[in-house]
Amino acid sequence: MAERAFQRLHPDAAAMRACRRIRLSDCFPRKGHQVIRTRGRLLAVAAMVSAAVAVSATVAMGDGGDHDRGGKSDSGGHEERNGPRFRVINQVSDDPARDPALVDPDAVNSWGLALGPTTPLWVSNNGTNTATVYSGGINGKPVDKVRTVTIPAGPPTGVVFNDTKGFQVPGPGNDNPATFIFVSEGGDVTAWNQDTDTTAVVVAHTNRAVYKGVTLLKTDVGNFLLATDFHHARIDVFDENFDRVNLPDSFFRDRNLPEGFAPFNVLALGEKVFVTYAKQDADAHDDVPGAGLGFVDLFTDFGTKVRRIASEGTLNAPWGLAIAPKGFGEFTGDLIVGNFGDGRINVFDRDGFKGQLRDEEGETIVIDGLWALLPGTETTGGQGTLWFSAGPDDETHGLVGQLIPTTRK
Repeated sequence: MAERAFQRLHPDAAAMRACRRIRLSDCFPRKGHQVIRTRGRLLAVAAMVSAAVAVSATVAMGDGGDHDRGGKSDSGGHEERNGPRFRVINQVSDDPARDPALVDPDAVNSWGLALGPTTPLWVSNNGTNTATVYSGGINGKPVDKVRTVTIPAGPPTGVVFNDTKGFQVPGPGNDNPATFIFVSEGGDVTAWNQDTDTTAVVVAHTNRAVYKGVTLLKTDVGNFLLATDFHHARIDVFDENFDRVNLPDSFFRDRNLPEGFAPFNVLALGEKVFVTYAKQDADAHDDVPGAGLGFVDLFTDFGTKVRRIASEGTLNAPWGLAIAPKGFGEFTGDLIVGNFGDGRINVFDRDGFKGQLRDEEGETIVIDGLWALLPGTETTGGQGTLWFSAGPDDETHGLVGQLIPTTRK
Protein backbone atom coordinates (compact mmCIF):
# COMPACT_ATOMS: atom_id res chain seq x y z
CA MET A 1 0.00 0.00 0.00
CA ALA A 2 2.76 2.45 0.90
CA GLU A 3 4.56 1.67 -2.35
CA ARG A 4 1.49 2.40 -4.48
CA ALA A 5 0.78 5.57 -2.52
CA PHE A 6 4.20 7.11 -2.80
CA GLN A 7 4.51 6.19 -6.47
CA ARG A 8 1.94 8.89 -7.04
CA LEU A 9 3.57 11.82 -5.22
CA HIS A 10 3.63 15.06 -7.21
CA PRO A 11 7.15 16.06 -8.29
CA ASP A 12 6.79 19.82 -8.57
CA ALA A 13 5.93 22.74 -6.36
CA ALA A 14 3.04 23.90 -8.52
CA ALA A 15 1.32 20.58 -8.10
CA MET A 16 1.97 20.65 -4.38
CA ARG A 17 0.28 24.06 -4.17
CA ALA A 18 -2.70 22.65 -6.05
CA CYS A 19 -2.89 19.83 -3.51
CA ARG A 20 -3.92 22.34 -0.87
CA ARG A 21 -7.24 22.85 -2.62
CA ILE A 22 -8.14 19.24 -3.34
CA ARG A 23 -8.23 15.85 -1.69
CA LEU A 24 -5.03 14.20 -0.51
CA SER A 25 -5.54 11.38 -3.01
CA ASP A 26 -5.25 13.85 -5.88
CA CYS A 27 -1.79 14.90 -4.67
CA PHE A 28 -0.12 11.62 -5.61
CA PRO A 29 1.01 11.57 -9.29
CA ARG A 30 1.77 8.72 -11.62
CA LYS A 31 5.35 9.59 -12.48
CA GLY A 32 8.40 11.59 -11.46
CA HIS A 33 9.29 9.40 -8.51
CA GLN A 34 12.44 7.69 -7.42
CA VAL A 35 12.62 4.37 -5.62
CA ILE A 36 13.96 4.16 -2.07
CA ARG A 37 14.58 0.83 -0.35
CA THR A 38 13.67 0.56 3.33
CA ARG A 39 13.46 -2.56 5.48
CA GLY A 40 13.30 -4.76 2.40
CA ARG A 41 10.39 -2.88 0.84
CA LEU A 42 10.43 -0.51 -2.12
CA LEU A 43 8.80 2.80 -1.41
CA ALA A 44 8.47 5.33 -4.17
CA VAL A 45 9.04 8.92 -3.14
CA ALA A 46 8.83 11.94 -5.41
CA ALA A 47 12.21 13.03 -6.72
CA MET A 48 11.52 16.69 -6.12
CA VAL A 49 9.08 16.50 -3.24
CA SER A 50 11.55 17.66 -0.61
CA ALA A 51 12.19 20.91 -2.42
CA ALA A 52 8.51 21.36 -3.19
CA VAL A 53 7.49 20.85 0.40
CA ALA A 54 10.11 23.30 1.63
CA VAL A 55 8.41 25.95 -0.49
CA SER A 56 4.84 24.99 0.34
CA ALA A 57 5.12 24.33 4.09
CA THR A 58 4.60 27.78 5.57
CA VAL A 59 3.76 28.46 9.19
CA ALA A 60 1.12 30.94 10.35
CA MET A 61 3.24 32.56 13.05
CA GLY A 62 4.93 35.84 13.75
CA ASP A 63 2.60 37.66 11.36
CA GLY A 64 0.00 38.83 13.81
CA GLY A 65 -2.37 36.05 12.77
CA ASP A 66 -5.18 35.04 15.09
CA HIS A 67 -3.82 31.55 15.71
CA ASP A 68 -0.45 32.81 16.89
CA ARG A 69 -1.98 35.50 19.10
CA GLY A 70 -4.35 32.93 20.57
CA GLY A 71 -1.56 30.70 21.77
CA LYS A 72 0.07 33.60 23.60
CA SER A 73 -3.05 34.87 25.34
CA ASP A 74 -3.34 34.83 29.10
CA SER A 75 -5.99 32.82 30.93
CA GLY A 76 -8.08 35.60 32.32
CA GLY A 77 -10.53 36.15 29.48
CA HIS A 78 -14.27 36.75 29.93
CA GLU A 79 -15.10 33.48 28.18
CA GLU A 80 -13.10 31.44 30.67
CA ARG A 81 -14.46 33.05 33.86
CA ASN A 82 -18.04 32.57 32.70
CA GLY A 83 -17.58 29.39 30.69
CA PRO A 84 -18.58 25.80 31.40
CA ARG A 85 -17.73 24.14 34.71
CA PHE A 86 -16.65 20.53 35.22
CA ARG A 87 -16.72 17.95 37.96
CA VAL A 88 -13.47 16.00 38.33
CA ILE A 89 -13.99 12.31 39.18
CA ASN A 90 -11.10 10.04 40.14
CA GLN A 91 -12.02 6.60 38.81
CA VAL A 92 -8.84 4.50 39.06
CA SER A 93 -5.52 4.86 40.89
CA ASP A 94 -2.87 2.74 42.52
CA ASP A 95 -2.90 5.27 45.37
CA PRO A 96 -5.84 5.01 47.82
CA ALA A 97 -5.04 8.51 49.04
CA ARG A 98 -6.54 9.86 45.80
CA ASP A 99 -9.90 8.40 46.79
CA PRO A 100 -10.54 6.58 43.51
CA ALA A 101 -13.61 4.48 42.84
CA LEU A 102 -11.24 1.58 42.08
CA VAL A 103 -7.78 0.93 43.52
CA ASP A 104 -5.66 -0.85 40.91
CA PRO A 105 -1.94 -1.53 41.56
CA ASP A 106 -1.37 -1.84 37.81
CA ALA A 107 -2.31 1.79 37.26
CA VAL A 108 1.08 3.48 37.65
CA ASN A 109 1.93 6.43 35.41
CA SER A 110 -1.24 5.85 33.42
CA TRP A 111 -0.47 7.45 30.06
CA GLY A 112 -2.28 6.73 26.80
CA LEU A 113 -6.04 6.22 26.49
CA ALA A 114 -7.97 4.58 23.66
CA LEU A 115 -11.56 3.65 22.93
CA GLY A 116 -13.49 2.05 20.11
CA PRO A 117 -17.16 2.91 19.52
CA THR A 118 -18.30 0.03 21.75
CA THR A 119 -15.12 -1.09 23.53
CA PRO A 120 -14.12 -0.58 27.15
CA LEU A 121 -11.46 2.00 27.97
CA TRP A 122 -7.85 0.91 27.38
CA VAL A 123 -5.10 2.53 29.45
CA SER A 124 -1.36 2.13 28.85
CA ASN A 125 0.49 2.11 32.17
CA ASN A 126 4.05 3.27 31.70
CA GLY A 127 5.06 2.34 35.24
CA THR A 128 4.02 -1.33 35.10
CA ASN A 129 4.36 -2.22 31.39
CA THR A 130 0.69 -3.08 31.26
CA ALA A 131 -2.53 -2.06 29.63
CA THR A 132 -5.56 -2.10 31.89
CA VAL A 133 -9.09 -2.21 30.58
CA TYR A 134 -12.14 -0.69 32.29
CA SER A 135 -15.85 -0.72 31.49
CA GLY A 136 -18.65 1.51 32.67
CA GLY A 137 -18.09 4.96 34.10
CA ILE A 138 -21.28 6.25 32.49
CA ASN A 139 -21.57 9.89 33.53
CA GLY A 140 -19.22 9.34 36.44
CA LYS A 141 -20.51 6.04 37.81
CA PRO A 142 -17.75 3.68 39.06
CA VAL A 143 -15.84 1.61 36.52
CA ASP A 144 -15.16 -2.13 36.56
CA LYS A 145 -11.83 -3.67 35.64
CA VAL A 146 -12.10 -6.05 32.70
CA ARG A 147 -8.56 -7.31 32.16
CA THR A 148 -4.82 -6.62 32.31
CA VAL A 149 -2.59 -7.07 29.26
CA THR A 150 1.20 -7.25 29.49
CA ILE A 151 3.06 -4.90 27.15
CA PRO A 152 6.50 -6.38 26.35
CA ALA A 153 9.69 -4.42 25.65
CA GLY A 154 9.86 -0.71 26.54
CA PRO A 155 7.52 1.22 28.86
CA PRO A 156 4.32 2.00 26.91
CA THR A 157 3.14 5.55 26.28
CA GLY A 158 0.54 6.23 23.59
CA VAL A 159 -2.12 3.80 22.40
CA VAL A 160 -4.59 3.93 19.53
CA PHE A 161 -7.67 1.94 18.51
CA ASN A 162 -7.51 0.32 15.08
CA ASP A 163 -10.72 -0.29 13.13
CA THR A 164 -9.08 -0.90 9.75
CA LYS A 165 -8.32 -4.21 8.03
CA GLY A 166 -4.61 -3.46 8.04
CA PHE A 167 -1.96 -3.79 10.75
CA GLN A 168 -2.31 -7.54 11.08
CA VAL A 169 -0.68 -9.11 14.12
CA PRO A 170 1.93 -11.73 13.15
CA GLY A 171 2.10 -15.12 14.79
CA PRO A 172 0.82 -18.69 14.50
CA GLY A 173 -2.93 -18.75 14.10
CA ASN A 174 -3.16 -14.96 14.22
CA ASP A 175 -3.75 -13.18 10.94
CA ASN A 176 -6.30 -10.69 12.23
CA PRO A 177 -5.78 -6.93 12.46
CA ALA A 178 -4.63 -5.39 15.71
CA THR A 179 -7.40 -3.89 17.80
CA PHE A 180 -5.14 -1.70 19.92
CA ILE A 181 -1.62 -0.54 19.03
CA PHE A 182 0.91 0.81 21.53
CA VAL A 183 4.24 2.63 21.30
CA SER A 184 6.96 2.78 23.92
CA GLU A 185 9.87 4.85 25.15
CA GLY A 186 12.10 2.00 23.99
CA GLY A 187 11.20 2.56 20.34
CA ASP A 188 8.79 -0.37 20.21
CA VAL A 189 5.44 -0.77 18.49
CA THR A 190 3.26 -3.49 20.02
CA ALA A 191 -0.15 -4.75 19.01
CA TRP A 192 -3.02 -6.62 20.64
CA ASN A 193 -6.11 -8.45 19.48
CA GLN A 194 -8.21 -11.23 20.96
CA ASP A 195 -5.82 -13.86 19.60
CA THR A 196 -2.85 -12.51 21.59
CA ASP A 197 -4.80 -13.01 24.82
CA THR A 198 -3.01 -11.48 27.83
CA THR A 199 0.19 -10.27 26.14
CA ALA A 200 0.66 -7.84 23.28
CA VAL A 201 3.07 -8.65 20.43
CA VAL A 202 6.07 -6.57 19.36
CA VAL A 203 5.52 -5.75 15.69
CA ALA A 204 8.19 -3.09 15.05
CA HIS A 205 11.22 -1.52 16.68
CA THR A 206 13.29 1.56 15.89
CA ASN A 207 16.74 1.80 17.45
CA ARG A 208 17.23 4.71 19.86
CA ALA A 209 13.73 6.05 19.22
CA VAL A 210 11.71 7.34 22.18
CA TYR A 211 8.07 7.17 21.19
CA LYS A 212 5.78 9.31 23.31
CA GLY A 213 2.56 9.32 21.28
CA VAL A 214 0.80 7.52 18.43
CA THR A 215 -2.19 8.03 16.17
CA LEU A 216 -3.83 6.37 13.16
CA LEU A 217 -3.97 8.46 9.99
CA LYS A 218 -6.56 7.32 7.45
CA THR A 219 -6.09 8.62 3.91
CA ASP A 220 -7.40 7.94 0.43
CA VAL A 221 -4.17 6.09 -0.36
CA GLY A 222 -3.91 3.93 2.74
CA ASN A 223 -3.71 3.97 6.51
CA PHE A 224 -0.61 4.89 8.47
CA LEU A 225 0.60 4.95 12.06
CA LEU A 226 2.26 8.18 13.15
CA ALA A 227 4.54 7.98 16.20
CA THR A 228 6.30 10.91 17.85
CA ASP A 229 10.01 10.14 18.30
CA PHE A 230 10.90 12.62 21.02
CA HIS A 231 14.60 11.72 20.99
CA HIS A 232 15.16 12.43 17.30
CA ALA A 233 12.60 15.26 17.13
CA ARG A 234 10.62 13.68 14.31
CA ILE A 235 7.43 11.83 13.49
CA ASP A 236 7.92 8.26 12.30
CA VAL A 237 5.42 6.84 9.82
CA PHE A 238 4.51 3.13 9.58
CA ASP A 239 2.47 1.49 6.84
CA GLU A 240 -0.22 -1.17 7.29
CA ASN A 241 2.45 -3.88 7.51
CA PHE A 242 4.18 -2.07 10.40
CA ASP A 243 7.06 -1.20 8.05
CA ARG A 244 8.56 2.21 8.66
CA VAL A 245 8.23 4.54 5.68
CA ASN A 246 11.27 6.61 4.73
CA LEU A 247 9.96 10.10 4.02
CA PRO A 248 11.93 13.27 3.27
CA ASP A 249 12.82 15.25 6.38
CA SER A 250 10.41 17.98 5.29
CA PHE A 251 7.34 15.81 6.01
CA PHE A 252 5.67 16.57 9.35
CA ARG A 253 8.36 19.14 10.05
CA ASP A 254 7.99 22.68 11.41
CA ARG A 255 11.21 24.48 10.62
CA ASN A 256 10.11 27.56 12.57
CA LEU A 257 10.25 25.82 15.94
CA PRO A 258 12.96 26.96 18.35
CA GLU A 259 15.94 24.67 18.76
CA GLY A 260 15.45 21.90 21.29
CA PHE A 261 11.71 21.32 20.85
CA ALA A 262 10.42 17.95 19.67
CA PRO A 263 7.09 16.31 18.81
CA PHE A 264 5.51 15.13 22.06
CA ASN A 265 2.08 13.85 21.02
CA VAL A 266 0.04 13.48 17.84
CA LEU A 267 -3.65 13.19 17.00
CA ALA A 268 -5.15 12.55 13.55
CA LEU A 269 -8.70 13.67 12.84
CA GLY A 270 -9.60 12.76 9.30
CA GLU A 271 -6.61 13.89 7.26
CA LYS A 272 -5.73 16.67 9.72
CA VAL A 273 -2.89 15.94 12.12
CA PHE A 274 -2.39 17.90 15.35
CA VAL A 275 1.06 17.77 16.96
CA THR A 276 2.19 19.08 20.34
CA TYR A 277 5.80 20.03 21.02
CA ALA A 278 7.74 20.10 24.28
CA LYS A 279 11.28 21.10 25.16
CA GLN A 280 13.81 18.27 25.32
CA ASP A 281 16.02 17.66 28.34
CA ALA A 282 19.80 17.25 28.02
CA ASP A 283 19.44 13.60 27.00
CA ALA A 284 16.58 14.31 24.57
CA HIS A 285 14.57 11.66 26.37
CA ASP A 286 12.11 13.55 28.58
CA ASP A 287 10.41 16.92 28.50
CA VAL A 288 11.42 20.05 30.37
CA PRO A 289 8.37 21.62 32.05
CA GLY A 290 7.96 25.35 32.28
CA ALA A 291 5.51 28.15 31.59
CA GLY A 292 5.38 28.88 27.87
CA LEU A 293 7.40 25.81 26.90
CA GLY A 294 5.14 24.37 24.25
CA PHE A 295 3.69 24.65 20.76
CA VAL A 296 0.82 23.08 18.82
CA ASP A 297 0.78 22.63 15.04
CA LEU A 298 -1.79 21.46 12.51
CA PHE A 299 -0.50 19.48 9.52
CA THR A 300 -2.44 18.75 6.36
CA ASP A 301 -1.66 17.19 2.96
CA PHE A 302 0.18 14.25 4.53
CA GLY A 303 2.41 16.49 6.62
CA THR A 304 3.51 18.77 3.80
CA LYS A 305 1.64 21.85 4.98
CA VAL A 306 1.84 23.13 8.54
CA ARG A 307 0.00 25.84 10.45
CA ARG A 308 0.79 27.01 13.94
CA ILE A 309 -2.22 26.70 16.25
CA ALA A 310 -0.66 27.84 19.53
CA SER A 311 2.69 29.15 20.71
CA GLU A 312 4.05 29.38 24.24
CA GLY A 313 1.66 31.39 26.45
CA THR A 314 -0.31 29.01 28.68
CA LEU A 315 1.28 25.92 27.16
CA ASN A 316 3.55 23.87 29.42
CA ALA A 317 4.86 20.59 27.98
CA PRO A 318 1.50 19.94 26.25
CA TRP A 319 0.60 16.30 25.57
CA GLY A 320 -3.16 15.75 25.84
CA LEU A 321 -5.15 16.36 22.65
CA ALA A 322 -8.89 16.03 22.09
CA ILE A 323 -11.85 17.71 20.44
CA ALA A 324 -14.42 18.76 23.04
CA PRO A 325 -17.55 16.61 22.66
CA LYS A 326 -21.15 17.75 22.58
CA GLY A 327 -22.19 18.78 26.05
CA PHE A 328 -19.15 20.97 26.64
CA GLY A 329 -21.22 24.10 26.16
CA GLU A 330 -19.42 26.87 24.31
CA PHE A 331 -16.32 24.67 24.17
CA THR A 332 -18.06 21.99 22.08
CA GLY A 333 -16.00 21.28 18.98
CA ASP A 334 -12.97 23.19 20.23
CA LEU A 335 -9.44 21.81 20.49
CA ILE A 336 -8.56 20.76 24.04
CA VAL A 337 -4.84 20.71 24.91
CA GLY A 338 -3.68 19.33 28.25
CA ASN A 339 -0.39 20.38 29.84
CA PHE A 340 1.74 17.65 31.34
CA GLY A 341 3.96 20.35 32.82
CA ASP A 342 1.40 22.03 35.09
CA GLY A 343 -1.73 19.88 34.75
CA ARG A 344 -3.91 22.63 33.25
CA ILE A 345 -6.25 22.14 30.31
CA ASN A 346 -6.32 24.75 27.53
CA VAL A 347 -9.09 25.42 25.02
CA PHE A 348 -8.51 26.77 21.50
CA ASP A 349 -10.90 27.58 18.67
CA ARG A 350 -10.20 28.89 15.18
CA ASP A 351 -9.73 32.38 16.63
CA GLY A 352 -7.16 31.28 19.20
CA PHE A 353 -7.02 30.75 22.94
CA LYS A 354 -10.40 30.64 24.75
CA GLY A 355 -9.41 29.75 28.30
CA GLN A 356 -8.73 26.84 30.63
CA LEU A 357 -11.18 24.32 32.06
CA ARG A 358 -12.55 25.17 35.50
CA ASP A 359 -14.13 23.10 38.24
CA GLU A 360 -17.51 23.53 39.91
CA GLU A 361 -16.15 26.28 42.15
CA GLY A 362 -14.76 28.22 39.21
CA GLU A 363 -11.14 27.35 39.99
CA THR A 364 -8.76 26.31 37.23
CA ILE A 365 -8.57 22.51 37.05
CA VAL A 366 -5.08 21.19 37.80
CA ILE A 367 -4.35 17.46 37.39
CA ASP A 368 -0.84 16.55 38.52
CA GLY A 369 1.04 14.72 35.76
CA LEU A 370 -1.79 15.05 33.24
CA TRP A 371 -1.37 12.93 30.13
CA ALA A 372 -4.24 11.92 27.86
CA LEU A 373 -7.66 13.43 27.19
CA LEU A 374 -10.29 11.34 25.40
CA PRO A 375 -14.03 11.85 24.81
CA GLY A 376 -16.27 9.17 26.28
CA THR A 377 -18.67 7.04 24.27
CA GLU A 378 -22.26 6.00 24.79
CA THR A 379 -21.12 2.72 26.34
CA THR A 380 -17.95 3.84 28.14
CA GLY A 381 -17.93 7.03 30.14
CA GLY A 382 -20.93 8.54 28.45
CA GLN A 383 -21.26 11.00 25.62
CA GLY A 384 -20.38 14.56 26.51
CA THR A 385 -17.70 13.51 29.02
CA LEU A 386 -13.92 13.51 28.85
CA TRP A 387 -11.61 10.80 30.18
CA PHE A 388 -8.18 11.79 31.48
CA SER A 389 -5.06 9.93 32.57
CA ALA A 390 -2.11 11.08 34.66
CA GLY A 391 1.17 10.13 36.30
CA PRO A 392 1.09 12.17 39.52
CA ASP A 393 3.92 12.55 42.03
CA ASP A 394 6.59 12.65 39.35
CA GLU A 395 5.06 9.66 37.53
CA THR A 396 5.36 7.37 40.58
CA HIS A 397 1.58 6.91 40.78
CA GLY A 398 -1.25 6.70 38.29
CA LEU A 399 -4.71 8.18 37.88
CA VAL A 400 -7.59 7.69 35.45
CA GLY A 401 -10.65 9.87 35.77
CA GLN A 402 -13.36 11.88 34.10
CA LEU A 403 -14.39 15.46 33.51
CA ILE A 404 -18.17 15.80 33.63
CA PRO A 405 -19.88 19.04 32.55
CA THR A 406 -21.99 20.43 35.36
CA THR A 407 -24.27 23.37 36.09
CA ARG A 408 -22.33 26.51 36.92
CA LYS A 409 -22.71 27.70 40.51
